[in-house]
Amino acid sequence: MSNTVVIADASPLIALARINHLHLLPQLFSEVFMTETVRQEVVSGGNFADSKPVEQAIKAGWLQVKKLPESQYKTANQLLLDGLDPGEKSSILWALELQDNGQLTRLIIDDAKGRAAARRLSLELIGSAGIIATAKRLDLIPHARPLLEQLRASGYYLSQTVVDAALKIAGEKS
Repeated sequence: MSNTVVIADASPLIALARINHLHLLPQLFSEVFMTETVRQEVVSGGNFADSKPVEQAIKAGWLQVKKLPESQYKTANQLLLDGLDPGEKSSILWALELQDNGQLTRLIIDDAKGRAAARRLSLELIGSAGIIATAKRLDLIPHARPLLEQLRASGYYLSQTVVDAALKIAGEKS
């Protein structure tokens, strides 16, 4: 996946930081990017106790911030993105721009509306549960189930369908 630009939305960064597994991202992808809008949501926009690991990842250099021009937000696809938060919009629009220019992209996004919009735009995506399942599949973690349960216990919403799919990918019985 070295030729693929990986773009993360806020929710998966917060989710993985919350369960102390943000380190899975650089193990799966050499570089991960986020838009300045997402950085503001995670680091500046709220009182997330989970933002400190994200700030450390930026300082470490494997999580990079991309500031997009304001014109980025005025596209023909804008209607597809109605109802999404600014971070999701910026991530999807940047991934779409890169894809339109022939660049392989992968979007890390959890929000159902954001995922649906990304799919309609033919973007490749993965969520927090998919990251955990892939990490298990690659033997980066011993089991996926405890991390998925830890996410749920922390108040992070994962549907049973998502959990079952992740466990199947991870090779664990649901």
